Amino acid sequence: MHKERLSKLRNIMVEKGLGALLVTDLANVFYLSGFTGSTAALVVTADDAFIMVDSRYAIQAREECKDVTVKDFAIKTAAAAAAELINELRPKSIGYEARNLTMAAYKEVHKIINYAITRRSTDGIVEKLRMVKDSHEIGLIRKACEITDAAFASILKVIKPGMSEKEVALELEYTLQKMGSMGLAFGSIVATGAHSAWPHAQPGDAILETGHNLKMDFGARYGKYCADITRTVCLGKPSEKLKEVYGVVHEAQARAIEAIKPGKLGKEVDAVGRRFIASKGYGKNFGHGLGHCLGIVVHDGLGFSTTSKTVLEPGMALTVEPGIYIEGWGGVRIEDDVLVTETGVEVITKAPKNLISL
Repeated sequence: MHKERLSKLRNIMVEKGLGALLVTDLANVFYLSGFTGSTAALVVTADDAFIMVDSRYAIQAREECKDVTVKDFAIKTAAAAAAELINELRPKSIGYEARNLTMAAYKEVHKIINYAITRRSTDGIVEKLRMVKDSHEIGLIRKACEITDAAFASILKVIKPGMSEKEVALELEYTLQKMGSMGLAFGSIVATGAHSAWPHAQPGDAILETGHNLKMDFGARYGKYCADITRTVCLGKPSEKLKEVYGVVHEAQARAIEAIKPGKLGKEVDAVGRRFIASKGYGKNFGHGLGHCLGIVVHDGLGFSTTSKTVLEPGMALTVEPGIYIEGWGGVRIEDDVLVTETGVEVITKAPKNLISL
């Protein structure tokens, strides 16, 4: 698995004229080597790959990283250890992950490198490989989605007026873990009433009241891979306004999902959902993108937005999450995880999407 990924990366390195690539983004390190620790750097060359870890992770790296050479170091940083290795290997050129390597680390590396080497900034080389999932990755995402769906079904039995947003979030996150989640995909969003108009509201002390909506955005993590869904429910009988807004969001999501096919641009799918919401008079109330890629991190690459030039390919996992947010009233978002197939799309989250009254 990792050998194949490294081979694909080396082909790109040849195209870009890179003799070596210093990988410092930990998600990319994991993708290429299998290492799950919190400190490491990876040096990939035309013939080999080396992971630099300190003594805390030496045994772990030797267990997890069967397709790369493990080099452990002491009393220095991973970047410094990588620079010393570069002096031994002496490639003619080296690429850096521009969005991850800090200026301090960059200076440290080139203070140590003791020969003339061509330095090149790279952007998104490994991330682009990560966007198309292999069968192993898809299986892990499916499992994360199964856990997330089950947690939603369970939390519906717990939610009641008088609870705070924080209490719901704690119950939800406990339920995810109890059902097999290996940590959270991200900090859960739980917001009720007017607070739900904040797309990324953090759970607070607001109390759930009868007649109010409750927006929950959450996801399990399984084998390092993420799920991400949003469901909006109502405490008691929904108002006519809530039924109207919910219906628009629900239909916008359905139309956008139907439009997903290999070869489509992300912005084309975004436009389908966005145009429908605008046609119902809520265009100004939907400001964020329609969705994003999903994988090792919850935002695993560009997906659906007004400017996205991402070309959909079979094996891409993405979210589809239209929403309407009205200041002073509240918000509705419905989000599912989908997989681009050879012929279209598969929705891999199964939690019900009808407007549920609790």
